[in-house]
Amino acid sequence: MILITGSSGFIGTNIVRYFLNRKVKFYGVDLKKNRYLKFKNFSKLDLSNEKKVAKLFSKIKPKLVIHLAAISGVNTCNENINGAYKNNIQATFNILLNSSRFSCKKVLIASSQAAENFYNNPSFYALTKKTNEDMSKSFKRNFKLNVSILRFSNVYGPYSLHKSSAIHEMIKCLKKDKLFKIHGNGKQLRDFIFIDQLIKKVLKISKRRNLNNLYNIKTNKKNSINYIIKKLNSFSKKKLKIKKIKAPSGYDVSFFSRFKEKENSNLNLNLKRTFNWYNS
Repeated sequence: MILITGSSGFIGTNIVRYFLNRKVKFYGVDLKKNRYLKFKNFSKLDLSNEKKVAKLFSKIKPKLVIHLAAISGVNTCNENINGAYKNNIQATFNILLNSSRFSCKKVLIASSQAAENFYNNPSFYALTKKTNEDMSKSFKRNFKLNVSILRFSNVYGPYSLHKSSAIHEMIKCLKKDKLFKIHGNGKQLRDFIFIDQLIKKVLKISKRRNLNNLYNIKTNKKNSINYIIKKLNSFSKKKLKIKKIKAPSGYDVSFFSRFKEKENSNLNLNLKRTFNWYNS
């Protein structure tokens, strides 16, 4: 049995959809039901409650855990640091603890590039991700848990209406003719990965017998916020209204000048797919 935490979230929904299409057995948990998909093996569960997590593990005895559940985003975590601690750090500890207790064969912990840049941009969100990475390493070393950290770059794609990440916000602003605020000058380069690419990478890792400490889930291609805006404008009948503002504390607006921006055909295609989903 595969346990997916955060099965109603953006990435979780896409993994659930992938498994349903291939008749893979899984069990999903989240604080709320999935708004897009219906499936039987699901429980509403507060992962910060250790007793309830232990009861779940005793019931389904998962062999693989894909831990995606978290409060994401710098602003969201800053506005609710108690919730971020509870849902990000405490929940992850309970997953690691019970994966060890119930002899789970493999555990994949979703993280973020924010953890890598923590010391340069110490947002509370980055702190929760860095803490989770350190806990995972400790469980691997001290309790021989076969656990790995998955550092996701900037993920985009369908089933993401609730997401506040850059690409999704741009499309929503385009659709509603609203102003999109850019933190910095828009020239900062980012690695954007389409959800289908991410799922393939995650599942490939899940099939490995012995997991490494950490995997970076990215495309190794970088494009700017301005590039994304230009492409989205080309798909739309109207132009995105933008306003450049000073970035709040915790945002990484660094410009990686050592990388030369290039035309990215895969990104262009998947941006169009995402744009079309929002407008379907």
